[in-house]
Amino acid sequence: MSIRTAFASALQFLRAHRKLSQKDIAIQTDQSYISRLEAGENSVSLEISQELAEALRLDPMSLLTIVYAVERGQSPREILSRIQDDLELSNLLDAKIPSSPAQTVHPVVAEAAELKRKIIELMDEGHSQAEVARRLDISKSTVTKHLKKGRKT
Repeated sequence: MSIRTAFASALQFLRAHRKLSQKDIAIQTDQSYISRLEAGENSVSLEISQELAEALRLDPMSLLTIVYAVERGQSPREILSRIQDDLELSNLLDAKIPSSPAQTVHPVVAEAAELKRKIIELMDEGHSQAEVARRLDISKSTVTKHLKKGRKT
């Protein structure tokens, strides 16, 4: 079973269980979108999933647990037990996860920044552009390009 079909089944079940209409849970979207979700015609974003969970008076994680229970043919309790086991085995159950992703620099950008730093350092030591190019095994035009960029920043 696809996750889209499992979501459709879970949403339909939960809405009926809570005795809510499609219109009742269509907060930021229209009723036809809810209908398409329940028919398995559309996928749902995390943001919409969260809004639907709130409209169903559930924690978003509860909604996702039920969706995966449907998808795997298991009970929500079995899914939660599996999640706890997975997190314990990975030493993540009590981990504090940063709330924002770390800013990573693309390797090419990092390499260019390091080259620029070396060029400026050698120039500051009094070497000519030709000497810097020779020492770093790069072209003189590369040295010039980095120096022009260095002066702009």
